Amino acid sequence: MPLVSAFRSLLLCYAQILFSGSVWVGLTLLCATLVMPIPAAMGILCASAALSTSFLLGLEPEERKSGGYGYNALLCGLGIGHSCALGLGSLLLALMCGVLCALLTAGLRASLGRVHLPLLSIPFILVYHMVLAIVPVAGLSAPYVEPTLEHGPALLRGLGALFFLPKAEVGALVLFALLLHSRISAMLAVTGFAVAYLIGVFGLSLSPETVVLVVSYNAAFAAVAIGGVWFVPSASSFLLGMLASAIATFLCAGLLPIHQRVSVPLLVVPFNATILLVLLALRQRVRDAHPKAVDLMLATPEDNLDYLRARLLRFGWSQPVKMQLPMRGAWICTQGVDGAHTHKERWRHAWDFEVLGPDGKTFRQDGTKPEHYHCFRLPVLAAAAGTVVKVEHDIPDNLVGSMNLKQNWGNLVLIHHAPGLYSLVAHLCQGSIKVRVGQVVQAGDVLGLCGSSGRSPQPHLHFHLQSTADVGAATLPCTFSDAVVAGENRQLVSTALTPKEQQIVRNLEPDEERGSFVASLSPGHGAEWVFQLGDREERVLCEVDVYGQPLLRSVTYGAVLRYVLSDEMYTAYDVSGPRRSVLYLLRTALPRMPLESSETLCWRDLLPGRLVRPQWLQLLHDFVAPIRAQDGVTVELSARRDGALLQVESQSLSARQSKDQDAPHPAAEPALRTRVLLARGLGVVRIEVTRHGRTVRAERITAPSPTEPTQKD
Repeated sequence: MPLVSAFRSLLLCYAQILFSGSVWVGLTLLCATLVMPIPAAMGILCASAALSTSFLLGLEPEERKSGGYGYNALLCGLGIGHSCALGLGSLLLALMCGVLCALLTAGLRASLGRVHLPLLSIPFILVYHMVLAIVPVAGLSAPYVEPTLEHGPALLRGLGALFFLPKAEVGALVLFALLLHSRISAMLAVTGFAVAYLIGVFGLSLSPETVVLVVSYNAAFAAVAIGGVWFVPSASSFLLGMLASAIATFLCAGLLPIHQRVSVPLLVVPFNATILLVLLALRQRVRDAHPKAVDLMLATPEDNLDYLRARLLRFGWSQPVKMQLPMRGAWICTQGVDGAHTHKERWRHAWDFEVLGPDGKTFRQDGTKPEHYHCFRLPVLAAAAGTVVKVEHDIPDNLVGSMNLKQNWGNLVLIHHAPGLYSLVAHLCQGSIKVRVGQVVQAGDVLGLCGSSGRSPQPHLHFHLQSTADVGAATLPCTFSDAVVAGENRQLVSTALTPKEQQIVRNLEPDEERGSFVASLSPGHGAEWVFQLGDREERVLCEVDVYGQPLLRSVTYGAVLRYVLSDEMYTAYDVSGPRRSVLYLLRTALPRMPLESSETLCWRDLLPGRLVRPQWLQLLHDFVAPIRAQDGVTVELSARRDGALLQVESQSLSARQSKDQDAPHPAAEPALRTRVLLARGLGVVRIEVTRHGRTVRAERITAPSPTEPTQKD
């Protein structure tokens, strides 16, 4: 309904002021401003004019619906309501300011977007200062009068001053809205206020009234923006947020005399200046870390933290480019990091690989000739896409037991993958190189054949990463993505493998059989699934976002699950929205699945703690989340096919099991068990998640019910 949609957009205008996208946060702030009905009505009128203007001009629909074109106008309207007497002139002024705010928002967003800077509340500052100049000229009211200080806690009055209402009851609602949106934001706001009060009152000798009415909200929300919105929450982001609070406080102290001379309020000028200054300054860092800038502007600081942890802790990549093992089939690691022979000191991060025969030896016959070795003249592959920068191909292969110490690396290929990232494969067979300098290669392309040139007493493949194009440069740490480690009774897929000596490793080997099941998880744009959860139904649509990535969206609850389906793996990423959605069950039960059908294959994943933790406990956990090194539950998954169905099961592991791939499963019931049934061509037909003995089940009701797979011990 149009009226419902318009009211929702209005509530999101309120929520945007606290960097939120929640209608409940917006409703709480609306109630806070209704303490003064006339200013609240002016704010609603001005915001409505801005939203209507953006609609009539055909500006970005999603930005309009989310309140992006209205929150600056809302602040202007609130200010007009406090600066002007109610009348035809003030109503017209509010309408015109709404139009002007919408136009300024569109124009400034385009300009600032080119340099990747946020809009913040710059339109409000520009338009409202113009309003204050018009008011005395038009005879609408007396010039701006600084509000009087009310009784109540200083923190609450300071938060209320953001809405021109330095009242404890207003501030209490603002603080509640912050807690509703994000516990991390609330902590940052309180800490930022404390920094401002200490510096302002005890350091700069400002009056408590000035700190509460002007400095407090500038400093508090500078801490929120820097500590949790533009940087991922952590101990370092909190420190940077406190620094932003201090900067905002000093800016307030310096700018106040200037504004007092012209009899206009300082408003949020220090907040905007502080945010832009910090963002511009930190762009000059050599490395984006401590604190880490957010990759995507997600819903809450908690979401930003989960997003980063999902990539660092879940996938564990130590380099910016995904690397695969540089060979086909299963090879054994004969020398790893800090190896006994040559992998020492600046060359410690390196690996040697060979191939075992059926008898467990690396060679056939007596092993006295290079061609006796199983790895000799097998293909060597590019570990990732890149450009070939150096090739050596004319060095003879050694006799077994002898080495060429003058040309240590032998025949080699050096590939540039990213700034400061090169990979080297060495000891290749003479005359086998199949690429040239300047050639662009893709992951898996054949570079040459395994040999025994250079410092190589027997045929083997040497691989390492380095930061420069100089052969022999110091090595870098490396992990191989989605590599398989062969154990006694199973094969375990590792998201980020650092091979150890005597481990038998290989890349995933996708096949059509598993791929046909997984392909049904991405049935195409517009496909619809309907699930039954107890006594309620939920509709789920398959869609594509603006970046071309697939997602599942709950029409019923608005939850969204983003995922990627590559040639080797299905991977579910972020899920957001109401937790009662079936998409949270799907994210928990099917976080990843390789496209390989080996019966002994299993894989592990790290589930974010919020997926398995009760919601009330998660709210408490949010207060300590930024300082925790890790938050999640490791699960081990396996799959088996039964006719037209594929059953994927998982169970949680203990801390000891998470570190040891060969550790036996516990006799006791795990805290978490899951089960998903996939039907070829239909996708997910059943999801079961059992936490501490309590099972939640979702059934598809828009597809024929396939035969249940038989239970096997």
